[in-house]
Amino acid sequence: MPSLISARNVVLAAVAAYALVFGAAFLERRAAGVDADALVAAVISMSNAPPDRAAAMESFMRPMVANYPIVIVIGLAVGWPFLTTVFFLVLKLVEAGLTWGTVFAATVYASLAQAAARLALTAVLTTSRQPTATEITQGTFVNANVAAVLSSDSAAWLLALGRSLDALTILYLMVFAAVLGASGRSKASDGALATAVGITFALWIVVRVAWAFAFGR
Repeated sequence: MPSLISARNVVLAAVAAYALVFGAAFLERRAAGVDADALVAAVISMSNAPPDRAAAMESFMRPMVANYPIVIVIGLAVGWPFLTTVFFLVLKLVEAGLTWGTVFAATVYASLAQAAARLALTAVLTTSRQPTATEITQGTFVNANVAAVLSSDSAAWLLALGRSLDALTILYLMVFAAVLGASGRSKASDGALATAVGITFALWIVVRVAWAFAFGR
């Protein structure tokens, strides 16, 4: 499906992904009825920072929280190339023969699917209960991972493992591998592509759990 990877379609998918990510963030804030001051206060409260540091955090965080549409753009502009480069290097090991641009396209489409699912879940959840400022700042209102059923007092490494086993992340990886296979540009089989993506995900979980075990977070 070569048209899937065309520059025009990838740009449209990127714009749609941004719109959906922004939509989910806007919906959470509107449902919670909180402003930037409340969100900044929640961040500072969770940090348990001393007064002098709290003041510095407030001046630093307030513009970011108030201008979250711009922050989302920056996050995607940094995150997409980073993820693309990681997977591009991994796929070179299996001699998939894919260009960086093709992998980038798969990254964007996977983000689009993930953003659509998150927005849908956010819309459903906000009809049943109101998000809190803490949930918004921690990104835990839509909690589609195993950590949702674990106690907050569980070991840090166990919570890290639970958060890594996330339905939205798995959806992302499935769409990512499917787009690479549908591009018609891979020299590797669909099974080899899926295995490479799965191993990368598993290694990321190992690193995340090891970090939490060593540093307690």
